Amino acid sequence: MTVRRATLDDIADVVRIGRAFHAAGVYAHIPLDEGAFADFARSLITGPGVIFLTDEGFCGGLLSPAYFNPAHVIAAELFWWAPSEGQALRLAFEEWAAGASAITFTGMHDENLKAMTRLFRMAGYRPVEIAFMKELT
Repeated sequence: MTVRRATLDDIADVVRIGRAFHAAGVYAHIPLDEGAFADFARSLITGPGVIFLTDEGFCGGLLSPAYFNPAHVIAAELFWWAPSEGQALRLAFEEWAAGASAITFTGMHDENLKAMTRLFRMAGYRPVEIAFMKELT
């Protein structure tokens, strides 16, 4: 398994992996707009973000000045799908974000939450927020 930083030539792979991620995610009831997702991926790759790929997984995010103090930059994971190579993708994202003040990762609140929390704690992370969602459509 090889982790590589996505380029514009990898957009088709990003979208392919995004299909699997979307189907398993909390927004699966909303149709995936592949063109819009491809455009979003392009903006990460050419802008303040990054996408790392393996054959089956991806991790994408961006660097953003903290709203409370723009001198501090936060590396925020926006999507992460890794059927078998999650640690390698997380490590690549962490290496890319080495100059940031903090790194945030999110995860689905599902049957894997306890295991995911344990893995993140072992990697030096701590829980800081819980997200709540109300369906409006």
